[in-house]
Amino acid sequence: MEDGKGWVESSLQWQTIEKFARRGRSLEIFIKNKSRYMFKLEEDFLDSGERFRTIFKDCIYPGSSWLTLVANKAPSFSLSVGGGLKYRLHCPYCKENDCDDCKRCILYIGFGNPFIGNLVSFVSLTNVEHPAKYAFDEAKDGTFKSSSFGGLRGVVEMIDAIYCSSKRIVFSVE
Repeated sequence: MEDGKGWVESSLQWQTIEKFARRGRSLEIFIKNKSRYMFKLEEDFLDSGERFRTIFKDCIYPGSSWLTLVANKAPSFSLSVGGGLKYRLHCPYCKENDCDDCKRCILYIGFGNPFIGNLVSFVSLTNVEHPAKYAFDEAKDGTFKSSSFGGLRGVVEMIDAIYCSSKRIVFSVE
């Protein structure tokens, strides 16, 4: 479990961190679930770069969080990294995932560290269906963003990274 300030699961080995930190374009993507809903990954999109954890977390439970490391494919500043995630929010009380709450809310997360320009991010809570690439396409700049839908609020902010010279993009839903 990651607390957002530096302590990481034991599954993230130091060799991985060292390899990640040497990349020219890297990002720490941190997702915090402060809601009562479970986030189930429906789709991920990686435009460029590579993951330093084998997959994006397919399920983020209420009260938990997840750290993902992404970076350009080669140890060069000439490449970029970017992508998008689409999570469906599920009610923890619904076993069939067919209640109105489970059908209506989707979380989109977009991120990028382009070759030219600044870091970009995007967050949206909505009931409108899009592919995960939509979140990447909508990531325009790295300013503070928020989105509200159905009594939930999604926020994205950038803080200093721990494992690379770039930033940590923190996405939280409450």
